[in-house]
Amino acid sequence: MLHIGLIRNILSFFCILTCTMTLSALAETIHKSKILSHTIEIELFLKEHKLKAIDHMLVTSGNVEIVSCFINTSFKVLSVSSSQRKLDYSAGSEMPRGDFRIENFRRGQHLEIVIPPDLRELDRITLDIEYEGILSSAPGSLEKEDIGETVGIISERGVYLSPACLWYPDIPFSLATFTVTSITPIGYESITQGTLVDKKRVNNKTYTTWEEKNVSEGCHLVAGRYAITAIRHNSIDIYAFFFPEDQGLVKTYLDATVRYLDMYQALLGDYPYGKFAIVENFFQTGYGMPSFTLLGSAVVKLPFIVETSLGHEILHNWWGNSVFVDDLQGNWCEGLTSYMADYYYKELKDVGSAIEYRKDLCRKYTNYVTEQNDFSLKKFTGRVDQATQAIGYGKTAMVFHMLRQMVGDEFFYQSLRSFYRDKIWQQASWSDIQRIFEDVGKMDMAWFFEQWINQEGAPFIELGKTEVEKASDSGWTIKVEILQGGKPYRLSIPIHVELVDGNFHTVAEVKEISNVILIRTKSQPVRIAIDPQYDIFRRLHTEEIPPTIDLVLGDSDKIIVYPTGGSSPAAYKELAGLLADNGGVIKADTEITETELVQKSLFILGGPLENKLTKIFLKNLPENFSLEGGIFTVNSTAYNKKDDALLVTFKNPGNTKKGVALFFGLSSNIINNLGSKIPHYGKYSYLVFAEGKNKDKGTFPVINSPLHRNLNW
Repeated sequence: MLHIGLIRNILSFFCILTCTMTLSALAETIHKSKILSHTIEIELFLKEHKLKAIDHMLVTSGNVEIVSCFINTSFKVLSVSSSQRKLDYSAGSEMPRGDFRIENFRRGQHLEIVIPPDLRELDRITLDIEYEGILSSAPGSLEKEDIGETVGIISERGVYLSPACLWYPDIPFSLATFTVTSITPIGYESITQGTLVDKKRVNNKTYTTWEEKNVSEGCHLVAGRYAITAIRHNSIDIYAFFFPEDQGLVKTYLDATVRYLDMYQALLGDYPYGKFAIVENFFQTGYGMPSFTLLGSAVVKLPFIVETSLGHEILHNWWGNSVFVDDLQGNWCEGLTSYMADYYYKELKDVGSAIEYRKDLCRKYTNYVTEQNDFSLKKFTGRVDQATQAIGYGKTAMVFHMLRQMVGDEFFYQSLRSFYRDKIWQQASWSDIQRIFEDVGKMDMAWFFEQWINQEGAPFIELGKTEVEKASDSGWTIKVEILQGGKPYRLSIPIHVELVDGNFHTVAEVKEISNVILIRTKSQPVRIAIDPQYDIFRRLHTEEIPPTIDLVLGDSDKIIVYPTGGSSPAAYKELAGLLADNGGVIKADTEITETELVQKSLFILGGPLENKLTKIFLKNLPENFSLEGGIFTVNSTAYNKKDDALLVTFKNPGNTKKGVALFFGLSSNIINNLGSKIPHYGKYSYLVFAEGKNKDKGTFPVINSPLHRNLNW
């Protein structure tokens, strides 16, 4: 599954190098000035991949001799002036390493502007910085559904300028307003954050001005050959910037945007911007910017995007784009947005979907996070792999779920509304969230935030001894022992008891390694389950985890086994390299030892005529699955065409804590095309691709859980 989300850490994609002044001296200089506003006029020369711009940058002066800022390394600064007189400046020095927030600017050259004595006396001054440069870095993918990566490109296919490429002068730690006038050839439309204040066509050029009066952490500018559709809903301008060939999608996206805006305004408060736009991109992205989202041309056509990712990106305008993240104390907004979007939509659908989502978050953490790569939520800044996503997104979402369970829906949403109202247009931290929830709920939550935010890890709970006695008053008493492995947590654990004539629910408060709970019921108890609906974030038992792709890929000790026979060994070997990104080793089918065969997680590539190991595990295939020379059958359907492929998983019969995955593609083409997609389907036990598209998928059920037990007396 293609993951769409806010790309907050794009600023740290690239590294440059050496320094010409000490970090402490630079930091001291930077902190003396802040940018209050940018008024940018930028002309885009698409054939030449070039821009020419002037930024009328309003800064605080503070009696400084030098204002330090940063601009793209490849740009040439043409002039700097203020109050219609030229100022001295120097450009070209590069960023030192140090504070990661300053390191976000390492792609830039250091621009030092000398402030004359008479201007130093002013509280604020406008610096007119004229510059030009070329940006031609092509994204990683223009045609496929893979996410493309570039921080800045100007081309006839389209324009994408992110704050990471420093297409305008910037000072670290500044929160500024933006007014941007872009000049494009006729036929191209441009968009950035803010509301549209002017648009005109002069001499075969289009002049478009967008203004955002509220501060932002940065500014994105996008342009392309768009057909624009606009509607107005409750004082919000809603736009669709889609390519002409995709106009059939416009109404669906506009209608969904109205629905999401209404829903989140009711939950959280007024939408913070004057517009929201859905913008189609010429390479594959899923980005959320202030007041618009940028979705790749293949992404917008995916059927699930409107019902999932679109709402996620709209919600980011509350969390992340108007209430900013204080990264020094941990990124809370990705997990909160996931909880109030991706998870919330499952909750609105039905109870079972919500339970499965929570279980899936615990499963991903269990599969991907180890003692070696774990970290606390206060250290999360952004995802870079499956482990960081399982912590920063998954664990954080579950922390908000447990917080909601503890305080109740009324106080939970009241607290979030207060948080939004109090911290809008400011940086906010976990400490601010704690303070708001304590104020609204009138309770001390220091232990909760210390346990879940400041400490790494997750609890592991077990069901110990259980005893049932017939009480003298014709009732029944259940004595339940709940154990915690490792460091004990303070937990409120739901307990479900199945009775002869009904059900009984309670919540047990535990905080020790061994906790004995007494439960009294009027009817005879038959079966007990602790945390049956996965309301607690925890490490799962092996028996709770079905065989899935994640079970194998998440094992850093796995072996990816490529075939030495058949017609596609090169394609399989290339796929093995992609699958090894999360760790593990790559071996040929002739190199596997007997011990590895029964004790390791194995990702086996190739059919029974290609990979020697595939034949060994054929007897372990689930019911309704069969695999032969050039054909496979799943759920009574046979597949034998060149663009068909099967991926199926099961527990290693020699070690049920490990998994085995078999992948069989009927041509080199399908093997190559599916390589990067496999990790996106991590929660599934099997996948079937026919004619290059996913035709069948599923997760095998877990029959028994060690946290469920029949009761006898």
